[in-house]
Amino acid sequence: MEPGFVKADSNNLPRIDAIMLGRFFASNNDFCSSEFRNVKTSMSSRASYGDDAVSYVQLKRENKFCTVKCKICPEHKVHAKLYGCTLVVDEEDDIILSVQCQDCVASQGGCKHAIAFLMWVHRRSEEPSCTSVECYWKKSKLSQVGTTIKYMTAKELSKGNPILPANPSVFNNFLEEARKRKVEDCQLLKYQPTYSESETWAISMHQLTYKFKERCVEDFLKKIEITASLIKKVEEETREQSNSALWFELRYGRITASKAFEVSRCKTSDGTLISLILGGKIPDTPAMKRGRVLENEVRKTVESKIKKKVSKCGLLLNSKYPMIAGSPDGIFEDGIVEIKCPISKITYKNYIKNALATEKYYAQMQLQMYLSQKKNCCFCIADPDFSQNKKVDIINIEFDPQYVENFINKLLNFWKINIYPLLYQSVE
Repeated sequence: MEPGFVKADSNNLPRIDAIMLGRFFASNNDFCSSEFRNVKTSMSSRASYGDDAVSYVQLKRENKFCTVKCKICPEHKVHAKLYGCTLVVDEEDDIILSVQCQDCVASQGGCKHAIAFLMWVHRRSEEPSCTSVECYWKKSKLSQVGTTIKYMTAKELSKGNPILPANPSVFNNFLEEARKRKVEDCQLLKYQPTYSESETWAISMHQLTYKFKERCVEDFLKKIEITASLIKKVEEETREQSNSALWFELRYGRITASKAFEVSRCKTSDGTLISLILGGKIPDTPAMKRGRVLENEVRKTVESKIKKKVSKCGLLLNSKYPMIAGSPDGIFEDGIVEIKCPISKITYKNYIKNALATEKYYAQMQLQMYLSQKKNCCFCIADPDFSQNKKVDIINIEFDPQYVENFINKLLNFWKINIYPLLYQSVE
């Protein structure tokens, strides 16, 4: 505390009313420029920032002048050095003489910290008097994040009072109007109890879980019926794969072939893999982008090599095991195609070892052959310089029914224990 100053509390702060504020902002060039008017001033003066950021308030009175000083926590650097702000008030004539921030780079032209401190003093003036005295010489709440307070929620930072009262009739009117107009492409409608899905969307894991609401996973699986004709229709409607909304919807909550190997070895019930199965996304990498760009061209090269027509393939489901799915990169008369486009010689070795497919991709292709009911797979690895040399290595993989049976049992157990409880919890 500085010499001559005393700790500020709820009894000794100067009174600043709305009229004093209005006069100050109207007559002070630092705060009435086009930059500060309206939005910036409003944002700086909000209680959700100032009340949590102001700390160590002290004051000194000399004749009719009251000088109030504080330390204020920067909003975006809560562990940085606190900024000092000074407010001078003429208590006899009820005039705000000045308010300045001494430390931030914008202080010369009037900054947000000065406004935040001024409005903080104003809010203390508007509070009703109480029997207890609150001391304002203390550390700010915002600067305690990461120390005594480990985190703050958005709810704690704001008062949480809606500007308008809740009015469910607006939402109900929207739903009614959407039904009249037969609106289909609306995410909000898809999660309403009365929403009628197409038969392909209706077999998403979310919709099935919502429909049956069975706590017991065994009872849930017994109620699911996916016909061969519906499986065929899903495959046809999802051939654009990542460009298809249905493709994403039906993958949700299902173990896909590309994740199956990791699932078979996973010992964690709340890790990243669970998040990915339940719709989590991973960042788009250069390798992923390269694969999307080259896939069609590689497929054509494979066609010419094996001398068979290779078609695009959508999402493949299974009636016996509705919790698994797969999307081969191509399908032909008696087999499927899986394409990989490594970005370098080093990543090329992730797919092939000793002229054989590595374990992860072998498992992926075995599951895809099971879902497609094919006995062969062409594992196609494009050369890192494919754009120039058009070279593709093709390894033939044969279906192994015994391997797949044991593999699916591992996936089934994992899904029952780790995935279905979360699906059920989401609709409970």
